[in-house]
Amino acid sequence: MTTSIEPRSVKRGNDDSLKGQPNTMNTANAKLQVVGGNAPGDEELRRWLENHIADHPHLTTLVLSRATHIGMGRTALDAYLNGTYFLPKEVGGHGVKPHGSNVEKQIRAYREKVEGTVRHGYANTFVETRSWMQLQQACHTAITENVIVVVYGKPGVGKSRCMTEYATRKMTTPPIAILCSANVTTRYFVQRIAQSVGLDDKPVTAKLEDNIAEKLKRNPRPLFVDQANYLNEKALGTICHLWEIARVPVVLAGTKDLYELFNTSRLTEDVRAQLASRVAMHYPLAELSKGEVKALIQRVLGDEATDETVAQILNATNGIHRHVDMMLPRILELKQRNQAKLDAGDVTISDIVMTAGRRLMAS
Repeated sequence: MTTSIEPRSVKRGNDDSLKGQPNTMNTANAKLQVVGGNAPGDEELRRWLENHIADHPHLTTLVLSRATHIGMGRTALDAYLNGTYFLPKEVGGHGVKPHGSNVEKQIRAYREKVEGTVRHGYANTFVETRSWMQLQQACHTAITENVIVVVYGKPGVGKSRCMTEYATRKMTTPPIAILCSANVTTRYFVQRIAQSVGLDDKPVTAKLEDNIAEKLKRNPRPLFVDQANYLNEKALGTICHLWEIARVPVVLAGTKDLYELFNTSRLTEDVRAQLASRVAMHYPLAELSKGEVKALIQRVLGDEATDETVAQILNATNGIHRHVDMMLPRILELKQRNQAKLDAGDVTISDIVMTAGRRLMAS
């Protein structure tokens, strides 16, 4: 049967066409109900913060008040959680004017950092996959033994998200997190680390390395480097230097190219030997299994997550977590736009998945 499915064009970057879509993370009309009247506030956001702290007891309001987390004062966060932050002073509140406060803006920014964004009503909630278990073990090894570990896998298997989740779940002091690109230089890499530990980034690179090492020796923080396969020989030498002096945990995450750096002629024998002698473990990360893909799909499609649907999505994404996360909101959007045709039997969920898969491959 020939079917006609109405896709919505997807723009790159900011997409105004998505405005008005359901957003389960931000309920604009939800207001804090307080004694003495209705004080402005996002009740759903307040409850999320309350639940987030309950789920992660180590993330107290004192910890969350730090600039590396929410970056609002502990008193403000406590009052927000108690529902008194926007309450007028005459009835026992703090009397903060909503338009003059950044507290909800900062909490939303933190929430997006730890949870990801919502598209077409689909929240990219974290799922404990094999990659998560492997990366969790790698980070635990680095931190408990103060060593360098290397984790690698195909782009999109979940390295970045898992490192963010580990920092949220397991750490009160967040790591120094550096995301590299193909254009990263040694100088820029060292400056980013300096900025992250609150140092002046103006000194020459060699001096900057010494300053960072001494600062980390006094105030240890793990170093998480994402897409580390883009680092050149000198930048990797910087990591060796920092570790040699400060002995801080280091997690290097990247593609298989990162692993091959230690076994190919891209590095000089001396640098390769220095790195290899400091790396305690190499952890390969796996793509999603069929069972994991099915679990992800069932959270969105429920009973419509048949074996045929799972096989279609697995074939379209090759088990890459990022691709599954990109495909599911597109399926939801297409379902919504073609609900009448689905109800009439003119199209099937298989047709919807096939169209979403074609759009994924074309992007």
